Amino acid sequence: MTCSRRSWILGLGLAVMGAVASIVPGHAQPAQKPLDKVILRINFTPWGMHAPYFYGLAKGFYREEGIDLEIRPPSTGQQNEGFIASGREQFGVTNADAFTRAKGSGLPIVAIMAEQPDTPFSVASHKADNITDPSQLKGKKISWFHQNVKSLILPLLKSGNLTLDDIQFITIAPGTETQMLAARQTDVMWAMIHGQPLTMEMRGFPMNVMALKDYGVKFYGVLIYTNENLIKTNPDLVQRFVKATTRAIMAAMDAPEAAVAEVIKVSPDRNQDLETVKLKIIQNQFYKSPDFAERFGKMNDEKWQSTIDYLKEGGDLSQPIKPSDMYTNQFVDGAKETADLAKKIKASGSQ
Repeated sequence: MTCSRRSWILGLGLAVMGAVASIVPGHAQPAQKPLDKVILRINFTPWGMHAPYFYGLAKGFYREEGIDLEIRPPSTGQQNEGFIASGREQFGVTNADAFTRAKGSGLPIVAIMAEQPDTPFSVASHKADNITDPSQLKGKKISWFHQNVKSLILPLLKSGNLTLDDIQFITIAPGTETQMLAARQTDVMWAMIHGQPLTMEMRGFPMNVMALKDYGVKFYGVLIYTNENLIKTNPDLVQRFVKATTRAIMAAMDAPEAAVAEVIKVSPDRNQDLETVKLKIIQNQFYKSPDFAERFGKMNDEKWQSTIDYLKEGGDLSQPIKPSDMYTNQFVDGAKETADLAKKIKASGSQ
């Protein structure tokens, strides 16, 4: 028998032995750990602000953290925070006013990351009307949703020596504010600075915008949250979710167009260019907050107290709550990625 033939037979024998060993008890290959099925409930039908979550899903960041993620739009007619509070769903994206009301009603939810550390609410009007100072709002009609917090507009009015009695609130259904303003049925609209005014401009209506955060309003914007029980029973899952989400936000900063393209796949009625502009405003105006100087997503007692006070002043809280009950920085502090993202944002421009 030649040397090459002996080597071939030896190799074949080793391969057979390896195959046999894999099915013999005591030699089984380690089973791959199943992915954790996770639901993320977002606060609006998908648009530019949600691009990082869909992009992170497409890039496989959640799967790499052992998470099989499903993103669900808001449920019509139901309090979405209730799904997360019950444990039926694991994570949510919501506005601070809705979150604080839900917490005040006794729901066991906890904010784990601030995605927008400042309120995006504003008062917007036709540029042709030249309303550039709060004092010019006297006697004007403003579109209003019943769930809005009226006390939030007080600092802006006060700077113009006005009160709530000096403007007329026109209660409308969400989604009709741009049509009402375009038709001149209202003079100004309550809007998000990275939302409705841009839509109006795309439709040929140049806008003036007065952002509440520029008038001293300290109020959280968009939050990521979970339920108290999940933090206690499976903190590792919460940590992995925060890591994957932070990676997604960072990747969307590098490729906003590609991130928004993932939103367009699920919301084909959205405009790619418009939603990309919206996302870039969030990245350039909200991410560069002093709150995020050390770690992206970090929260603090002072701003939470201010957020609570605004809702309390407006009579929107059914029971008292403390800032420390609202949030935890445990998972932001536990993810190296949040510090990396803070450095990236700082390097992209002054905070």
